[in-house]
Amino acid sequence: MPDIFDQIEWSVRKIFGEGPVCVHVGNVDECEIKRHPTYPKFRAEAVRAGVRSAPSSRLWESMIARGRLCDMDGDYTWRLVILDCIVPCFRTLSASISRDFRVEREEVRSAMTATALEVWADTVMGVPPRHVRDRMVKAAFDVAFRRGRAAVSEHSTDDIDLFFQPEVSAQGSVLRALSIINVDDIRDADVAEKIRGERFGALLQTWDCFDAVRGFHDELRSGRRTGSISQVVKQRLTRSWISNPNLYYYASDFYPSYIGLQEAAGVMGITESAARRLIKEGELPFPVARVGRSYKVSVKALMHFMRMPDAIVHVDDVENGAFHAGGGAGRPRGLG
Repeated sequence: MPDIFDQIEWSVRKIFGEGPVCVHVGNVDECEIKRHPTYPKFRAEAVRAGVRSAPSSRLWESMIARGRLCDMDGDYTWRLVILDCIVPCFRTLSASISRDFRVEREEVRSAMTATALEVWADTVMGVPPRHVRDRMVKAAFDVAFRRGRAAVSEHSTDDIDLFFQPEVSAQGSVLRALSIINVDDIRDADVAEKIRGERFGALLQTWDCFDAVRGFHDELRSGRRTGSISQVVKQRLTRSWISNPNLYYYASDFYPSYIGLQEAAGVMGITESAARRLIKEGELPFPVARVGRSYKVSVKALMHFMRMPDAIVHVDDVENGAFHAGGGAGRPRGLG
């Protein structure tokens, strides 16, 4: 009967299949490094690097950062990958504990996995990425020996069920905006949605960058580009007077997925050297991706830290807001 280690391994294989894996920015097409291994090769190297010295491994540093970034989006893929790359060193010990202490092997493995996940959650802040893997392993080893000595059930697999649950939409946590009028207090969802879009458009018009937004909207209308909104979410947002329900997008879709550390530090109001020091000390308030000798910062993570709302908007509302903010010069497209 398959245990939790087998479930983790099969789940990861199902996710990645035979395609290439990018640990730097998550998307092979967007990564500056063009050669990427398949998952079996990637995993083999990660296992070797972890055994040799995880604290000095850039691969493990990137893996931990990618896991943190995915967690912020409610995506547990890379957390699962990290467990899958740690599991090989768990297998031998769990088998020995089970044999020597006459404890069910599946119970030991479930306890080790749950404990590793607890450490993952506890090290979100204040622990440099290079130390996370070793802390997860040490804690899992400790609980395995305690389970063996006590021979009683002290842990459950409840914490790992989240890996196998259907994805839940995060729209409730992102549909917020800062303004004199609190959009969250508006009872009419259609009106609140319209206001969010118009505010975003007005802001972009104020920043004098709406020409770039028009180009983005043209790509959406022509089908050359799509927003990241799922069809399920679109169905909940559709209004009778919009031009096309496929023209919804997150505000963050307009920006690049990643920016350099220098740019991110500027947004935060600190120097790049200060940002590097925070990364080294494990005190940067959001994870970063390491690409070679440089760092890339997720724009979504930066927006979350800066409390910038990543609202779902429609091109009609955005263009209408820009139209009014610009003094009514020209008729916004998509509104008839």
